Amino acid sequence: TIDGPYPFDSNKETPSLIHAFHLSKAGLQCMKFAEKYRLPLLVTCTGLDVYADLFNAGLKSEIQNMLEYASGVIVPFASMASFLKARLKTNFNIEVISPGIEIVESNSDFPSEHFSLDNEHRVILIDGGLLPAKNQLFAIHALEKIANKYDDLQLVIIESPFDTAYSQKVKAEASEKPWIKIIPRPEKELIPFLYKKAELFLNVSHSEGYNPFLLQAMQTGLPVLAADIHGNNAYIKDETILPNEGTGYLFSSSPSPSGYERIHDMDDLLDKLQHLLDNPARAQQIGKRASTSIKKNFTTPKELYMHLSLYKSIIK
Repeated sequence: TIDGPYPFDSNKETPSLIHAFHLSKAGLQCMKFAEKYRLPLLVTCTGLDVYADLFNAGLKSEIQNMLEYASGVIVPFASMASFLKARLKTNFNIEVISPGIEIVESNSDFPSEHFSLDNEHRVILIDGGLLPAKNQLFAIHALEKIANKYDDLQLVIIESPFDTAYSQKVKAEASEKPWIKIIPRPEKELIPFLYKKAELFLNVSHSEGYNPFLLQAMQTGLPVLAADIHGNNAYIKDETILPNEGTGYLFSSSPSPSGYERIHDMDDLLDKLQHLLDNPARAQQIGKRASTSIKKNFTTPKELYMHLSLYKSIIK
């Protein structure tokens, strides 16, 4: 809020820079601060703000004005920068800063019961929030076609209800299918240990950007099958295209006439999913390559260094 006589009561100092995360939810509001106090504005794009909000005619012009005002715009991968420039057809300063993932190296473990799981199931895990863009209902409908083929298969969805109406739909569908389990999100520090309980990480989103769930799964060595969309294909080398070099599998996805939503190829998803389930040794090899790649290229110190360097270049 910019109400009140002084918006920075926490430290009684006016900042030197305002950094907003998310174009519409934070950027538009933070621009009011920046304009009022004559401060530089830095904006980080997160995913849906680019691939969904820019299809909103009412928001597009406001976002464009804000980006032109900003001293800098951060994107997590280069193709998002290309999309922004093509969509807005204007010039603004863009920096690509890859997200950093906290690496977990530990021999300790937590029993499956701690996460409401048991050791008898082969777990396919979905994480990322219950909302339409994450498309969990599509995953449920797809796996329903092969659930009888794998008696020990279990789809585990981590509950993060960002959209109440959609989460209720997901829960209603899951309640009718004993092979689906929805579990509460554990503490942040335990997420890597939960991922290690799974056999496969599945992403069926319509849109992604900064995707810490995908990257965290990859760094733990969990094999990944994901929709071929921006934000997934920026991080995954597709094993289908690069045999014995891939860091995951991408299943086919096409644009739809309705904004950011995608048309996913369910048959391609199921073919690759069953290949991974039927070839666990190969899946583990892909997971190991993914872990090596993430630990090398997506480090927190690198992300922090690039942010601090950018701050210093703006605050002179």
